[in-house]
Amino acid sequence: MVDMSGRKWIAREIEKLDPYTDYAEIIRLAATYRSNDAFMDLIYSVTFPNFITGNHGSRSIVRNGKGKVVRHMERRMDDTSRHILIWTEYGPDHEYTKRSIDSLNQLHKFWSKHYPEGFEPVEDWQYVIAYEVTLFHRLLRRVGAKGFSEKEKIASYEFYKRIAPQFRRVLTDEPIPITFQNFDDCMEFVERYENTRRAENPDKHLVQKYVIDAFATRNFPRFLQPAMRQLIYALMPEGTMKNWRIRQNPIARFLARRAFRAFLWIGENIAPDPKISHPERIRQRDGLTEEEYVAQVARGMKSQPTPESDRIDDTAAIPAA
Repeated sequence: MVDMSGRKWIAREIEKLDPYTDYAEIIRLAATYRSNDAFMDLIYSVTFPNFITGNHGSRSIVRNGKGKVVRHMERRMDDTSRHILIWTEYGPDHEYTKRSIDSLNQLHKFWSKHYPEGFEPVEDWQYVIAYEVTLFHRLLRRVGAKGFSEKEKIASYEFYKRIAPQFRRVLTDEPIPITFQNFDDCMEFVERYENTRRAENPDKHLVQKYVIDAFATRNFPRFLQPAMRQLIYALMPEGTMKNWRIRQNPIARFLARRAFRAFLWIGENIAPDPKISHPERIRQRDGLTEEEYVAQVARGMKSQPTPESDRIDDTAAIPAA
Protein backbone atom coordinates (compact mmCIF):
# COMPACT_ATOMS: atom_id res chain seq x y z
CA MET A 1 0.00 0.00 0.00
CA VAL A 2 1.40 3.35 -1.04
CA ASP A 3 1.63 5.91 1.77
CA MET A 4 0.73 9.31 0.30
CA SER A 5 0.88 11.20 3.58
CA GLY A 6 2.88 14.41 3.70
CA ARG A 7 3.75 16.95 1.02
CA LYS A 8 6.65 15.00 -0.49
CA TRP A 9 5.86 11.30 -0.60
CA ILE A 10 6.97 9.99 -4.04
CA ALA A 11 10.72 9.83 -3.40
CA ARG A 12 10.09 8.33 0.04
CA GLU A 13 7.97 5.52 -1.41
CA ILE A 14 10.41 4.83 -4.25
CA GLU A 15 13.21 4.48 -1.70
CA LYS A 16 11.37 1.51 -0.15
CA LEU A 17 11.32 -0.47 -3.41
CA ASP A 18 13.70 -2.96 -5.02
CA PRO A 19 14.50 -1.91 -8.62
CA TYR A 20 15.03 -5.51 -9.76
CA THR A 21 11.58 -6.67 -8.66
CA ASP A 22 9.57 -3.45 -8.19
CA TYR A 23 10.69 -1.69 -11.38
CA ALA A 24 7.09 -1.28 -12.61
CA GLU A 25 6.01 0.42 -9.39
CA ILE A 26 9.05 2.69 -9.37
CA ILE A 27 8.29 3.81 -12.93
CA ARG A 28 4.58 4.21 -12.13
CA LEU A 29 5.26 6.47 -9.16
CA ALA A 30 7.96 8.51 -10.92
CA ALA A 31 6.23 8.92 -14.29
CA THR A 32 2.48 9.10 -13.76
CA TYR A 33 2.37 11.42 -10.71
CA ARG A 34 5.00 13.87 -11.91
CA SER A 35 3.47 14.65 -15.30
CA ASN A 36 0.59 16.62 -16.77
CA ASP A 37 -0.72 17.37 -20.26
CA ALA A 38 1.67 20.25 -20.95
CA PHE A 39 4.69 18.32 -19.70
CA MET A 40 3.85 15.38 -21.96
CA ASP A 41 3.56 17.80 -24.89
CA LEU A 42 7.01 19.12 -24.06
CA ILE A 43 8.45 15.60 -23.96
CA TYR A 44 6.82 14.87 -27.32
CA SER A 45 8.50 17.88 -28.98
CA VAL A 46 11.87 17.10 -27.39
CA THR A 47 11.72 13.37 -28.14
CA PHE A 48 10.07 12.75 -31.49
CA PRO A 49 12.67 14.53 -33.68
CA ASN A 50 15.30 12.10 -32.39
CA PHE A 51 13.45 9.15 -33.90
CA ILE A 52 13.18 10.52 -37.43
CA THR A 53 16.55 12.09 -38.16
CA GLY A 54 16.99 9.55 -40.94
CA ASN A 55 15.07 10.36 -44.11
CA HIS A 56 13.55 6.88 -44.18
CA GLY A 57 11.96 7.43 -40.75
CA SER A 58 10.47 10.84 -41.43
CA ARG A 59 8.98 9.78 -44.78
CA SER A 60 6.81 7.16 -43.10
CA ILE A 61 5.61 9.73 -40.55
CA VAL A 62 5.17 12.88 -42.62
CA ARG A 63 3.98 11.15 -45.81
CA ASN A 64 4.30 14.22 -48.02
CA GLY A 65 2.35 16.35 -45.56
CA LYS A 66 -0.58 13.91 -45.32
CA GLY A 67 0.42 12.05 -42.17
CA LYS A 68 -1.43 12.43 -38.91
CA VAL A 69 1.56 14.22 -37.41
CA VAL A 70 0.75 17.08 -39.83
CA ARG A 71 -3.00 16.91 -40.41
CA HIS A 72 -4.02 16.14 -36.83
CA MET A 73 -1.09 17.42 -34.80
CA GLU A 74 -2.75 17.66 -31.39
CA ARG A 75 -4.46 14.29 -31.66
CA ARG A 76 -1.11 12.75 -32.63
CA MET A 77 0.49 14.28 -29.55
CA ASP A 78 -2.26 13.00 -27.28
CA ASP A 79 -2.23 9.50 -28.75
CA THR A 80 1.51 9.18 -28.24
CA SER A 81 1.31 10.45 -24.66
CA ARG A 82 -1.63 8.20 -23.75
CA HIS A 83 0.14 5.07 -24.97
CA ILE A 84 3.17 5.87 -22.83
CA LEU A 85 0.95 6.63 -19.83
CA ILE A 86 -0.71 3.22 -20.20
CA TRP A 87 2.67 1.47 -20.14
CA THR A 88 3.92 3.43 -17.15
CA GLU A 89 0.68 3.14 -15.18
CA TYR A 90 0.12 -0.60 -15.63
CA GLY A 91 3.61 -1.97 -16.24
CA PRO A 92 5.10 -4.15 -18.99
CA ASP A 93 3.19 -7.35 -18.18
CA HIS A 94 -0.33 -5.97 -17.84
CA GLU A 95 -3.03 -6.79 -20.39
CA TYR A 96 -3.65 -3.09 -21.01
CA THR A 97 -0.01 -2.49 -21.94
CA LYS A 98 -0.06 -5.46 -24.29
CA ARG A 99 -3.23 -4.14 -25.95
CA SER A 100 -1.63 -0.74 -26.41
CA ILE A 101 1.52 -2.14 -27.99
CA ASP A 102 -0.41 -4.59 -30.13
CA SER A 103 -2.41 -1.72 -31.62
CA LEU A 104 0.86 0.03 -32.51
CA ASN A 105 2.24 -3.15 -34.04
CA GLN A 106 -0.84 -3.35 -36.26
CA LEU A 107 -0.31 0.21 -37.45
CA HIS A 108 3.36 -0.36 -38.08
CA LYS A 109 2.55 -3.49 -40.06
CA PHE A 110 0.05 -1.63 -42.23
CA TRP A 111 2.30 1.32 -43.04
CA SER A 112 5.35 -0.90 -43.59
CA LYS A 113 3.63 -2.15 -46.75
CA HIS A 114 3.86 1.37 -48.17
CA TYR A 115 7.08 2.62 -46.53
CA PRO A 116 9.16 -0.52 -45.86
CA GLU A 117 12.41 1.44 -45.62
CA GLY A 118 11.02 3.31 -42.59
CA PHE A 119 10.59 0.13 -40.57
CA GLU A 120 13.59 -2.00 -41.51
CA PRO A 121 16.72 -0.71 -39.69
CA VAL A 122 16.94 -2.62 -36.42
CA GLU A 123 19.24 0.09 -35.08
CA ASP A 124 16.34 2.59 -35.21
CA TRP A 125 14.14 0.32 -33.10
CA GLN A 126 16.91 -0.28 -30.60
CA TYR A 127 17.53 3.45 -30.35
CA VAL A 128 13.90 4.11 -29.41
CA ILE A 129 14.15 1.64 -26.52
CA ALA A 130 17.56 2.89 -25.32
CA TYR A 131 16.33 6.49 -25.61
CA GLU A 132 13.30 5.76 -23.42
CA VAL A 133 15.51 4.06 -20.81
CA THR A 134 17.77 7.10 -20.55
CA LEU A 135 15.40 9.95 -21.46
CA PHE A 136 14.82 11.61 -18.10
CA HIS A 137 18.31 11.01 -16.76
CA ARG A 138 19.83 12.72 -19.79
CA LEU A 139 17.26 15.53 -19.68
CA LEU A 140 18.09 16.22 -16.04
CA ARG A 141 21.83 16.14 -16.69
CA ARG A 142 21.42 18.42 -19.70
CA VAL A 143 20.08 21.21 -17.48
CA GLY A 144 22.57 20.67 -14.67
CA ALA A 145 20.50 18.49 -12.33
CA LYS A 146 21.88 15.34 -10.72
CA GLY A 147 20.01 12.82 -12.87
CA PHE A 148 18.80 9.36 -11.90
CA SER A 149 19.88 7.53 -8.79
CA GLU A 150 21.33 4.04 -9.28
CA LYS A 151 17.96 2.62 -8.23
CA GLU A 152 16.15 4.65 -10.90
CA LYS A 153 18.68 3.63 -13.56
CA ILE A 154 18.17 -0.06 -12.80
CA ALA A 155 14.37 0.26 -12.68
CA SER A 156 14.24 2.13 -15.99
CA TYR A 157 16.39 -0.49 -17.72
CA GLU A 158 14.43 -3.42 -16.25
CA PHE A 159 11.13 -1.81 -17.26
CA TYR A 160 11.95 -1.14 -20.92
CA LYS A 161 13.84 -4.42 -21.27
CA ARG A 162 10.41 -6.02 -20.85
CA ILE A 163 8.62 -3.52 -23.07
CA ALA A 164 11.00 -3.97 -26.02
CA PRO A 165 10.22 -7.60 -27.03
CA GLN A 166 6.52 -6.76 -27.31
CA PHE A 167 7.29 -4.49 -30.27
CA ARG A 168 7.67 -6.43 -33.51
CA ARG A 169 9.97 -5.81 -36.42
CA VAL A 170 7.06 -5.87 -38.79
CA LEU A 171 8.98 -6.91 -41.91
CA THR A 172 10.22 -10.09 -40.20
CA ASP A 173 7.70 -10.43 -37.32
CA GLU A 174 10.55 -10.73 -34.84
CA PRO A 175 10.81 -9.04 -31.45
CA ILE A 176 13.15 -6.09 -31.07
CA PRO A 177 16.51 -7.59 -30.09
CA ILE A 178 17.94 -6.13 -26.90
CA THR A 179 21.71 -6.09 -26.88
CA PHE A 180 22.09 -3.68 -23.96
CA GLN A 181 23.14 -5.31 -20.71
CA ASN A 182 22.48 -2.34 -18.46
CA PHE A 183 21.71 1.38 -18.27
CA ASP A 184 25.26 2.39 -19.18
CA ASP A 185 25.07 0.36 -22.41
CA CYS A 186 21.91 2.29 -23.32
CA MET A 187 23.70 5.59 -22.66
CA GLU A 188 26.57 4.63 -24.92
CA PHE A 189 24.22 3.48 -27.68
CA VAL A 190 22.03 6.61 -27.80
CA GLU A 191 25.01 8.95 -27.83
CA ARG A 192 26.66 7.01 -30.65
CA TYR A 193 23.41 6.93 -32.64
CA GLU A 194 22.77 10.67 -32.23
CA ASN A 195 26.33 11.59 -33.14
CA THR A 196 26.13 9.71 -36.45
CA ARG A 197 25.90 12.37 -39.12
CA ARG A 198 23.02 11.94 -41.57
CA ALA A 199 21.99 13.55 -44.85
CA GLU A 200 19.90 16.70 -44.59
CA ASN A 201 16.26 15.77 -44.16
CA PRO A 202 13.88 17.20 -46.80
CA ASP A 203 11.01 17.10 -44.28
CA LYS A 204 12.75 19.54 -41.94
CA HIS A 205 10.21 22.35 -42.36
CA LEU A 206 7.27 20.05 -41.58
CA VAL A 207 9.03 18.46 -38.60
CA GLN A 208 9.91 21.92 -37.30
CA LYS A 209 6.33 23.19 -37.57
CA TYR A 210 4.36 20.11 -36.50
CA VAL A 211 6.72 18.37 -34.08
CA ILE A 212 9.39 20.67 -32.67
CA ASP A 213 7.05 23.69 -32.45
CA ALA A 214 4.04 21.60 -31.36
CA PHE A 215 4.54 22.18 -27.61
CA ALA A 216 4.77 25.95 -28.04
CA THR A 217 1.92 26.18 -30.55
CA ARG A 218 -0.48 24.21 -28.41
CA ASN A 219 0.26 25.58 -24.95
CA PHE A 220 1.30 29.23 -25.31
CA PRO A 221 0.10 32.48 -26.92
CA ARG A 222 1.91 33.57 -30.04
CA PHE A 223 4.15 36.13 -28.30
CA LEU A 224 5.62 33.42 -26.01
CA GLN A 225 6.08 30.75 -28.66
CA PRO A 226 9.59 31.83 -29.76
CA ALA A 227 10.81 31.47 -26.16
CA MET A 228 9.23 28.03 -25.87
CA ARG A 229 10.86 27.00 -29.15
CA GLN A 230 14.22 27.96 -27.62
CA LEU A 231 13.37 25.79 -24.61
CA ILE A 232 12.77 22.76 -26.84
CA TYR A 233 16.04 23.39 -28.66
CA ALA A 234 17.87 23.63 -25.34
CA LEU A 235 16.47 20.29 -24.16
CA MET A 236 17.16 18.34 -27.35
CA PRO A 237 20.41 16.32 -27.63
CA GLU A 238 23.10 18.27 -29.43
CA GLY A 239 23.68 15.43 -31.91
CA THR A 240 20.03 15.58 -32.94
CA MET A 241 20.22 19.36 -33.33
CA LYS A 242 23.19 18.95 -35.68
CA ASN A 243 21.36 16.35 -37.76
CA TRP A 244 18.39 18.70 -38.15
CA ARG A 245 20.78 21.56 -39.02
CA ILE A 246 19.43 23.67 -36.16
CA ARG A 247 21.70 26.19 -34.46
CA GLN A 248 20.89 27.82 -31.14
CA ASN A 249 22.43 30.91 -29.67
CA PRO A 250 24.52 29.77 -26.65
CA ILE A 251 23.05 32.48 -24.44
CA ALA A 252 19.49 31.41 -25.31
CA ARG A 253 20.41 27.80 -24.57
CA PHE A 254 21.97 28.74 -21.22
CA LEU A 255 18.95 30.81 -20.14
CA ALA A 256 16.42 28.18 -21.28
CA ARG A 257 18.22 25.41 -19.42
CA ARG A 258 18.50 27.51 -16.27
CA ALA A 259 14.78 28.28 -16.40
CA PHE A 260 13.88 24.61 -16.83
CA ARG A 261 16.23 23.64 -14.02
CA ALA A 262 14.46 26.14 -11.75
CA PHE A 263 11.10 24.65 -12.76
CA LEU A 264 12.35 21.17 -11.83
CA TRP A 265 13.81 22.40 -8.54
CA ILE A 266 10.49 23.90 -7.51
CA GLY A 267 8.72 20.64 -8.30
CA GLU A 268 11.29 18.60 -6.42
CA ASN A 269 11.65 20.80 -3.34
CA ILE A 270 8.63 23.08 -2.94
CA ALA A 271 5.48 21.98 -4.76
CA PRO A 272 3.56 19.17 -3.00
CA ASP A 273 3.52 15.79 -4.70
CA PRO A 274 0.10 15.16 -6.25
CA LYS A 275 -2.18 12.54 -4.75
CA ILE A 276 -3.87 11.75 -8.07
CA SER A 277 -1.91 10.46 -11.04
CA HIS A 278 -1.97 12.08 -14.48
CA PRO A 279 -3.90 9.22 -16.18
CA GLU A 280 -6.42 9.23 -13.31
CA ARG A 281 -6.99 12.95 -13.87
CA ILE A 282 -7.53 12.32 -17.59
CA ARG A 283 -10.14 9.64 -16.87
CA GLN A 284 -11.93 11.86 -14.37
CA ARG A 285 -11.94 14.79 -16.79
CA ASP A 286 -13.24 12.69 -19.70
CA GLY A 287 -15.65 10.59 -17.63
CA LEU A 288 -14.04 7.28 -18.61
CA THR A 289 -13.56 4.01 -16.80
CA GLU A 290 -10.14 2.36 -17.02
CA GLU A 291 -11.44 -0.08 -19.63
CA GLU A 292 -12.99 2.70 -21.71
CA TYR A 293 -9.80 4.75 -21.44
CA VAL A 294 -7.58 1.91 -22.63
CA ALA A 295 -10.02 0.97 -25.41
CA GLN A 296 -10.01 4.57 -26.62
CA VAL A 297 -6.22 4.71 -26.76
CA ALA A 298 -5.55 1.18 -28.02
CA ARG A 299 -8.20 1.24 -30.71
CA GLY A 300 -5.95 -0.12 -33.47
CA MET A 301 -6.78 0.03 -37.18
CA LYS A 302 -10.42 0.34 -38.10
CA SER A 303 -9.99 0.79 -41.84
CA GLN A 304 -7.62 -0.03 -44.65
CA PRO A 305 -7.01 3.29 -46.41
CA THR A 306 -4.71 4.07 -49.26
CA PRO A 307 -1.40 5.71 -48.31
CA GLU A 308 -2.78 9.06 -49.49
CA SER A 309 -5.76 8.80 -47.14
CA ASP A 310 -5.81 9.90 -43.54
CA ARG A 311 -8.84 7.90 -42.47
CA ILE A 312 -6.66 5.59 -40.41
CA ASP A 313 -6.08 6.32 -36.73
CA ASP A 314 -2.40 6.92 -37.38
CA THR A 315 -1.21 6.68 -33.79
CA ALA A 316 2.38 5.89 -34.67
CA ALA A 317 4.65 4.87 -37.47
CA ILE A 318 7.47 3.99 -35.12
CA PRO A 319 7.25 3.06 -31.44
CA ALA A 320 5.59 5.92 -29.59
CA ALA A 321 7.63 8.34 -27.48
